[in-house]
Amino acid sequence: MAFNLAQLFVGVRQRAGGAAAADQELLLAEFTPGIPRTYLVFFAAPPEAAAVEAAAGLLLDQVAPGRAPRQLFEQLGGFAVDLDDDQAGRLRLRREVGSMELDRPMSLDPPMPAPKPGPGPSSGGRLIEMVDPSGSSINDVMLPQVLVSYSNAIGASLETVPYGVRAIWQGRDISAAGNAGAGTYAFVIDSGVLATTNDLNLNTDWSRSWIAGQDAFTDGAGHGTHVAGTIGALVNGRGVVGVAPGASIVSLKVFDNTGGGSTLDVIAAINHAMSVITTNNLDLAKVVINLSLGGPLSSTLNAAMISAANAGIRLVVAAGNSGVDADTASPATTGTHPNIYTVSAVDSAYVMASWSNWDQVTASDPTDSVDLAAPGVAVTSYYKNGVLTNLSGTSMAAPHVAGALLMGGVQAGDLVTPLVAGRADPFAWATTFPGGTTGITYSLSAPAAVDEGLAVSLAIATTGLAPNTNLYWSLGGTGITSADFIAPGALSGSSLVGADGSAAIDLTISADQLSEGNELLSVQLYTDAGRTQLVTSRTLSINDTSRSAFTNQILWGTTASDTLVGGDGNDRLAGVPASGSTAAALGQGQIDLLTGGLGADTFVLGDARGVFYNDRRNNNLGSVDYARITDFRSGEDKLQLRNANYFTTVSNGVTSIYWDRNANNRFNTTGNNRDELIAMVTGSIASTDIIWA
Repeated sequence: MAFNLAQLFVGVRQRAGGAAAADQELLLAEFTPGIPRTYLVFFAAPPEAAAVEAAAGLLLDQVAPGRAPRQLFEQLGGFAVDLDDDQAGRLRLRREVGSMELDRPMSLDPPMPAPKPGPGPSSGGRLIEMVDPSGSSINDVMLPQVLVSYSNAIGASLETVPYGVRAIWQGRDISAAGNAGAGTYAFVIDSGVLATTNDLNLNTDWSRSWIAGQDAFTDGAGHGTHVAGTIGALVNGRGVVGVAPGASIVSLKVFDNTGGGSTLDVIAAINHAMSVITTNNLDLAKVVINLSLGGPLSSTLNAAMISAANAGIRLVVAAGNSGVDADTASPATTGTHPNIYTVSAVDSAYVMASWSNWDQVTASDPTDSVDLAAPGVAVTSYYKNGVLTNLSGTSMAAPHVAGALLMGGVQAGDLVTPLVAGRADPFAWATTFPGGTTGITYSLSAPAAVDEGLAVSLAIATTGLAPNTNLYWSLGGTGITSADFIAPGALSGSSLVGADGSAAIDLTISADQLSEGNELLSVQLYTDAGRTQLVTSRTLSINDTSRSAFTNQILWGTTASDTLVGGDGNDRLAGVPASGSTAAALGQGQIDLLTGGLGADTFVLGDARGVFYNDRRNNNLGSVDYARITDFRSGEDKLQLRNANYFTTVSNGVTSIYWDRNANNRFNTTGNNRDELIAMVTGSIASTDIIWA
């Protein structure tokens, strides 16, 4: 079968539409000559926090002597650095680099237009105080288990309880419970939080600003203050009440008064929040990071989110206000992680807003990035100068979920009304009303560290639970996969509570003989099988006791983006699962990083099931799904391809491989029948390097 090795570089900057095309344009544009620019870099195998500075320095000494990191993201396994284009090109080719891209401007989505005047909270507009039109108090005798429409009303504390707070609590009056959110922490990455509302519990020690000349408690945009009020406005007889009243608000200001900022600062804020959480050993069940922000797809922002989530930290993200699939936006697309909650917006009648992003699940796109829907239309909270105002946006929806998580958890309620069939999300319900679980406690104890090859038992202690109650757990953390365990050999399971309230999670750590350094294991305990109601968590170190690496491994990926690293032998690597013929099983929507290591390795880009990384769309080049092979050695390593025609382009030592999708034996990069990018390979490729399947 023909394999066209023409040394042709095609600048794939044609806009196929959306952020995916923009990412491909940016990826290739970084090789153009120019002055030094700021790059964001994340390691493929993140070192421990204390080792990030040394690892970054060593890497830069080899590719850009004299350059030093501009900023370190120690907790997340990355750094920022100023490089010229030649230095950036060399750094990108290093196997240590997992993701790398130019720093980009980011901006807050402006509040969406207010709805047309009408009854109840959907009337929109700006106001000083907003109460139920009838002036009635909240009646929380009936606790509905279906979606009931609410308006703003006066609570037991004689404050306004916004309709969204009432809906999240299914009609219960949270103001009657006092400042029940005290002792929890909301890290608000936004435009700052005003200190002049006198209705927020602000943590001044941990707050920080990345905007020159403005501290964390200035907010000319009003956006961050509005978000913070929805999360934790106090029960104090004034203003409004939040979902988690009394929660400690940590203001991390990354946007200026116009709503302008950068990806670098957002990542730095996530890193700072994670540092505060780990340094102060905060209970992860009482912590949340809220990101009512978003932009085009960003591999480095996504990497930062996943790194924090893998450590057991819960993050809440706005789905976005573009009325499109959330798979096109970051960090919304990270909502597939169990610790990341991406939230769409609905009005008081539970109808999804026309501008709210969504994620439609289909046979070709089986993963749903959007987890929950929450009130996001005409939401009342504090704004510029501390005045109460109605704002609309998924930015307003996200903090409702953040507050519910702080109060004990969030669960999926009834489906909301979508604007287009197939795009409905479950409404977010808070799960643990103060006093509703009196006497129920959970604790999880574990050793600080365990060696590979040994068994470890994590003790669960509870009070107030009935015997034979099931508790559910999941395992995650830095570098953690199911291969790290012999029993149960999976990353989730359940434990039965005994008559004395105790239970256990029994694990046996695999002695995998893979030299990978110590790993951080995060164990999370939930009360529901869907693992949405986190009650406690613990972390422990798995000590690497290996002496030599495995050889001749066969490494298969998953239906998500994977990083696979071979050992010293002749390894076989494929970024997709070993079985399955769905689009996801063959790599659709995935960017897999494959590093063979030493030995004669085989990189699999297709088999009898078909061509891998085919997005099944004819009108684009498939730039959002491909394998990135970092260390191909012609004459030693092999590429396995499905029997078909392919074309290659070469730029700065990177060979891009395109499948001749329409089988016309011509390289098509425009029009409705474009060829499909399936791999970007560091190094040259000869026809003798190909294995046909």
